[in-house]
Amino acid sequence: MKPIHTLVLSLLALVVISCGDHKTEYIKESGTRFHTIYHIIYKSDKPLTAAIDSTMTAFNASLNPFDSTALVSRINTNETDSLDQMMIDVLKVAREVNIASGGAFDVTGAPLFNIWGFGTKKGVTRPATKAEIDSIMTFVGHDKLIVDEVTHRVKKSDPRMTIIPSSLSKGYVTDLVAATLEAHGVNDYMVEIGGEIVCKGLNPNGDCWQIGINKPIEDDTSTVNEIMSKVAMCEKAGLASSGDYRNYHNLEGEKVSHTIDVRTGYPARQDILSATVIAPTCILADAWATTFMALGLRESLRVLDTNPELKVVFVYAGEGGELKVYERGIETIPVE
Repeated sequence: MKPIHTLVLSLLALVVISCGDHKTEYIKESGTRFHTIYHIIYKSDKPLTAAIDSTMTAFNASLNPFDSTALVSRINTNETDSLDQMMIDVLKVAREVNIASGGAFDVTGAPLFNIWGFGTKKGVTRPATKAEIDSIMTFVGHDKLIVDEVTHRVKKSDPRMTIIPSSLSKGYVTDLVAATLEAHGVNDYMVEIGGEIVCKGLNPNGDCWQIGINKPIEDDTSTVNEIMSKVAMCEKAGLASSGDYRNYHNLEGEKVSHTIDVRTGYPARQDILSATVIAPTCILADAWATTFMALGLRESLRVLDTNPELKVVFVYAGEGGELKVYERGIETIPVE
């Protein structure tokens, strides 16, 4: 399942600028979709609410696995094997990240999350057994999916396979909404959906957009927010962040975090506490933020060597348990 994000947004007041006979203003929209909150600020001479809502509705009909009528849900129940372009786009990126990460990122791994109590299965009170994990691993693996982009069909090697794209789909819909704004001539905007962000242009103060990164303080209530630093978004890019310090539970006295390594079926137990990623698209940032949590610092640094387009901020635990920060391509701004 998708982790709770570590982003704090500084949402700015509405600013109105005279522009001939028309008014170009920074319009702020917010609401709840896909069981998460969204905030959008954009500079336009008219509200684009209907266009934004239409984009979100189309996404929901394709990729929301918690809507039984959505295309992905019908694929999961083997009602259809047909794909639309949104499904093809998401599965293509998922496959690319799956290969680049050595299998650490996998949209077919939801059954493993379920048996550890982080998916749709509730009330889990004990660790999963090796036998349970081995049984599920027989039908988990992106390489067991065959996507035909010509016929728009998918073939599953086992009918029990499911596709749960939550670890990158909010990044994808954030990209889609950003594209919708640009299609209507908007060049200054910030789109945030469930913690995934796309920024372009300037904020209402005429500056780069600034996004806060939370200090990873262990808190399963999701109420403690302490901003550790900020990043300035000056050119169009997507940003996403993942963390383990809020989504966890105890099984028979053992703390288990939600990051499951789908290569083994067991919790990752890595040293990265939070990973913030800036990438050319938000779908990539979203997928990689999740992936780095599973890889851990050492393996993540090796992956970064072959993916220069990714910029990151990792907060990780040092040998003595102290918090340390690794930055690449991003110069964070300390918060006083």
